[in-house]
Amino acid sequence: MRAFDVLIPDGETLTTLPILRSLARKNVDVSIAVSSKNALSFYSRYCRNKIWCPSPREKTELFLKVLHKIIEKAYFEMLLPVGDCALVPLSENREKLPPHIKLPLATKEAIRTAFNKTLTLKLAIANEVPIPKTFFVKNMRDLRKASKEVSYPAVIKPNQSWVWGGDTAYHGRARYVDTPQSLISIYKSMHARFPFPIIQEYIPGITYSVGVLCNHSKLRAICCIKQHRTVPVSGGWATLRETVELDQRMKEYTLRLMKALNWHGVAEVEFKLDSRDSTPKLMEINGRFWGSTELAIVSGVDFPYLLYRMEVDGDVNPVVNYRVGIKRRWLQGDLERLLTLLTYSINSSEHVENFQKTREILHFLKFVGESYDSLYLDDPAPFLMSLMSSVVGFSTTLLRSRFKKVS
Repeated sequence: MRAFDVLIPDGETLTTLPILRSLARKNVDVSIAVSSKNALSFYSRYCRNKIWCPSPREKTELFLKVLHKIIEKAYFEMLLPVGDCALVPLSENREKLPPHIKLPLATKEAIRTAFNKTLTLKLAIANEVPIPKTFFVKNMRDLRKASKEVSYPAVIKPNQSWVWGGDTAYHGRARYVDTPQSLISIYKSMHARFPFPIIQEYIPGITYSVGVLCNHSKLRAICCIKQHRTVPVSGGWATLRETVELDQRMKEYTLRLMKALNWHGVAEVEFKLDSRDSTPKLMEINGRFWGSTELAIVSGVDFPYLLYRMEVDGDVNPVVNYRVGIKRRWLQGDLERLLTLLTYSINSSEHVENFQKTREILHFLKFVGESYDSLYLDDPAPFLMSLMSSVVGFSTTLLRSRFKKVS
């Protein structure tokens, strides 16, 4: 089998590490480009080639120019962007890349749809995929109407998680509101940076992510993961997750969306199982590797290597079976979650169902029998460095919080 030299251009992204390990353990030559020496991937024994490159978050244009030179000089054959900040500008500027480079992504139009919540949700409506009750606001009249018609608590979500202001990328998160007045106020504030956010009803229930690999809409791999804990507390990156049997409705909805997009490459389709009517409601599509990629790998679906082989060989045999009941914990994220619980009150911007601080802390303290992201005996340095940094940050923030309360 022919091997390609792979370049991951955003090595600071947390998901880079399991992708690096996956490929390197199968003798794929992988290089990491980063803008900081603190990238976890740098501490891995599998990171044999480290390249400096400007950050796509802070200097997007320079990032693209330098990356072009890196590819030409070293003649990399495959570019594997991991995070939004590298993937989106690379997708938009793919015609400017050296013609020989493989970029295992969906079409530019499909990427735009997946990374835009309005377009994603309208695609879901057109394909009869259930979504939360959603308001697409175009003006103040729409906003006032939505504030009266939506049920509370309601959710305001940036239309895109990342937006570019000049040469810099800015990240936005969902906000939870309890009154029409707070909805209008927070909407206006969010709109100033993230134009025309969407307003949705809040869906109570558990979040599931369906990871897929498609070859021009044809399914080549799939894995379903249940989120037990997240950071932020109200929803975000999962800190404790578990592989579960795939709900056939989620599978059908995912396949409809992938077919409608003619999707190529990996994606995560996120649903919330509405506890009111037991219906999976589409939350979003992440057109890239996701935070629980490592859990999928250890459960038997090696998405990074399958994607790599699909690009090298043209196709792969489908992998649709995996081990269920496998749990994985992102300890550093769990520490950040605990810090939030200890130092801040949970308010409307951090809506949590049945929240009990004592119970949450006891769950965190369960260490025996847990398996942890990034922790491998043959490559322990990234986990130890990340843990050390998190503990220092945790202790510093906690002491500052206590000092402020005393003074």
